[in-house]
Amino acid sequence: MADRHEDAVLSDCFIEHDRSLPLLPSEHSILAIQHEDGAGARENREPPCPLGVIMGEGMDTKALLRLVRHHWAVVVACLMLGVLGGWALVVAAPREYTASADVFVTVTGGASTGELAQSSNFSQLQARNFSAVATREVVLAPVIESLDLDVTISQLRRQVSTSVPLNTSVITISATDESPERAAAIANSVSTYLAQVVPSLTPRVDGQSPVRLQVIESATAPSAPSSPNVPLLLLTGLLAGLVAAAVVVVLRGVVDARVRDKDQVTEITGLPVLGVVSFDRRAQRDPIAVMKSGSRRGEEYRQLRANLRFLQPGDPHKVFAVTSSRPGEGKSATAANIAAALAASGLEVCLVEADLRRPTLSDVLDLPEYTGFTDVLTGDITLDEAIVSWGPDDLKVVLAGSRPPNPSELLESAAASEVLRRIRERYDVTIIDCPPLNPVPDGAVLARLLGGVILVIGARVLRVRELRRAMDRLTAIGATVEGAVFNLSRSREDHRYSYAPTKAPARPAEPDTAEITTVGDPADVVVAKEPALRTHVTSSGDHP
Repeated sequence: MADRHEDAVLSDCFIEHDRSLPLLPSEHSILAIQHEDGAGARENREPPCPLGVIMGEGMDTKALLRLVRHHWAVVVACLMLGVLGGWALVVAAPREYTASADVFVTVTGGASTGELAQSSNFSQLQARNFSAVATREVVLAPVIESLDLDVTISQLRRQVSTSVPLNTSVITISATDESPERAAAIANSVSTYLAQVVPSLTPRVDGQSPVRLQVIESATAPSAPSSPNVPLLLLTGLLAGLVAAAVVVVLRGVVDARVRDKDQVTEITGLPVLGVVSFDRRAQRDPIAVMKSGSRRGEEYRQLRANLRFLQPGDPHKVFAVTSSRPGEGKSATAANIAAALAASGLEVCLVEADLRRPTLSDVLDLPEYTGFTDVLTGDITLDEAIVSWGPDDLKVVLAGSRPPNPSELLESAAASEVLRRIRERYDVTIIDCPPLNPVPDGAVLARLLGGVILVIGARVLRVRELRRAMDRLTAIGATVEGAVFNLSRSREDHRYSYAPTKAPARPAEPDTAEITTVGDPADVVVAKEPALRTHVTSSGDHP
């Protein structure tokens, strides 16, 4: 009884909206969007370009993170493939070892401090010159001969490198080879022959060269390979995978962008989201969620009902045309649940099936395929004969009826307008299940005729370009779009909070108390009550 009383109160609020009632935050936003620019403001508002929504100008961090979250599997797969590719290079690359030897360049002579300083500067300059000599034929040819290497001078030159640390007279000679021992032997041999060749390349003073090279550290066989560089290759593969993921995500966003959360709905269409209905695998078996106690989808439809009561204020007979952009978004189930939720609040509601091409309400409501709307339009039956009752709240339903060969012309006829007008005047709320907008013109015909369009948007089913096309069609015909219902939502953010009923705690069993019979003064009787124990206590006189 309490629930019926609350539904009756909600019904009164729906029919005669009291402006003094406080609005929920979501209701404030809905009404603000409806009235911020006056009548028809939503129709003239130009929604952002879908390409801009996906990858376009002004994309904020939230939109970028949302795009990555929607394609997280692609990103993870590309990163893993990149790392695996880097590891494959590590495995396939040959192991190479690098050994180094250090040679010190000295200049003899100089008795004063100034001469010694000049000699030091001269040795540093010559160290840079002699480092270039180390990779020339004059040095490398004897190295090949002494070590009996099966390489040419050009090949050995690619294996040998030299460097001179800044402001020093030290030449570091490095040799790389697949064998660590051979790498050390090449580095030491180059150092030795460079020290032998340099005196012959410098001018002599008093019959001898003032420049002398001395090996100060010999090369030893390295224990670990210098190539391949495992961290570098793995990082390169990771970066390559990241670039590939970015390319794939952008291409999928441009070519096959789908609406995945309610924020995208507002960004693309500029419409208020009247309600969010979550995806439920059991919806095929139990499509009418408002009839099940404790159903999350049922609560979501009741929240949608609460938002609908603020639409079309002051109109005692409201009409809502429920449609979608394409088939498969759940518009018929949404229309049926909205109608059932409104009927449960005490309103007189009529659900009309105007989808004459693919009618599904008979399956959703488990009704036999009676004659219906089309038969009324053709004059075969009366309107009262086409109306059937459904459910405990006496929801009135008009099914589609016989399949006509010309549904668009039938819906545009004067007879259709007259029948819908009579239904509207008879009931508090009329819900019209309209065909989808993009495949056929029937939905646009009804939207223009009735107004009060509620656009059902299926999450991960509808493409962005399809939604844009549907909005362009509604704008072109001047239809009044009340808002959108985001259906089949799988996002946790869309239904993060829940308030499911809990089971009442079991009432503890009453303990059996002692049955007492007294003789004499009752004040003298002292009895301890114990559960599941029946005793007969007799008192006569004093207790011991």
